Amino acid sequence: MDAAQKFIGELAKNVSMPKIYLDIRKLIRQPHASINDYVELIQNDSTLTNRILRIANSDFFGFSRKVETLNQALNLIGIIQLHDLLLSSLCIRTFSAIPTQVFNMKAFWHYSTQCGIAARIIAQHSFAPISNHYFTLGLLHEIGHAAMYSKRPELSLQALEESQTQNIEVQQLEDDYLGFNYTQAGNALMQLWHLPDVYQQVASFHLIPELADETCQYEVQIIHLAHTICQNPVLEAHQETITSIQESVPQLKNLPSNIDDIIINELKTHTDDVLNILWPDTVQEILLEDGLLNNE
Repeated sequence: MDAAQKFIGELAKNVSMPKIYLDIRKLIRQPHASINDYVELIQNDSTLTNRILRIANSDFFGFSRKVETLNQALNLIGIIQLHDLLLSSLCIRTFSAIPTQVFNMKAFWHYSTQCGIAARIIAQHSFAPISNHYFTLGLLHEIGHAAMYSKRPELSLQALEESQTQNIEVQQLEDDYLGFNYTQAGNALMQLWHLPDVYQQVASFHLIPELADETCQYEVQIIHLAHTICQNPVLEAHQETITSIQESVPQLKNLPSNIDDIIINELKTHTDDVLNILWPDTVQEILLEDGLLNNE
């Protein structure tokens, strides 16, 4: 077992996904499951029901009509997109309760939400299907950092601060201080959760997309571009990266030349609203989602 897997293994109990997510995963694997089966599973969880309704009625996620019931929302969203959007929300919940004096996790998820928005916009402009899938890939691509901040905050923050002051790649310093870096931790966490290989590939290779498996190159390149733009949200500062990606991934040749401008303007419009939909309102809500309080 390598250092990152050992680290995530020690953290496993604290970062396990709630039972409702595991139950939905099981239902997805049943080919004859109906929308009513999902409604029956979800409707007793008022917190989750409310979040799904807010997602379905949100301007950003782009659904065509307003809904009032869980049945309408699930029919509108679709089961595959339900999985991805639910995964986004529950991952934020899993890492949202770290005390702010240790690390400002909401600021981290604000940035991650921006990456999700950027990835979704890139996918839309390259005519990719199920663009909300790319939102989740973008949101989770640095989740290894969330795990590291939750268990080893001092060394993780020291690596981050030194990378900024000394102009050294943060993953290099993390390797020095911890024996692994956030991309490896993210990969190990995706394996722990048994997520599809594309999530592991994005976590591992969003900095060096050319090393990703050929079957995942398209998704990893989209997240690489989203990451690059959100790391440096300056208008017209990313043309070299855009051109390079378009040359290596034919599906991305449809991107408009000003895709970075489009993304930066969309980030200003939507980031706060999207994060507010996904972020748990209170510690009590986190406990409810974990099944640690009765939802009455």
